Amino acid sequence: MEVSRFLTMKKTCPRCGKEFECVHSVDCWCVKVKLADATKAYLKEHYSDCLCKDCLEKLNAQ
Repeated sequence: MEVSRFLTMKKTCPRCGKEFECVHSVDCWCVKVKLADATKAYLKEHYSDCLCKDCLEKLNAQ
């Protein structure tokens, strides 16, 4: 059995309240979400923690 060297954490999205898993590494799902520079700036200004995949994609599409 392979053991992950990363700690998976349950988090609550500060934007929508949905619970999701965060790996806190380059292996996390969020690394695969390509964000526009404007979206990155908005996130940095408005949030201090991770958002769920749905919220990241919705903000990126605006």
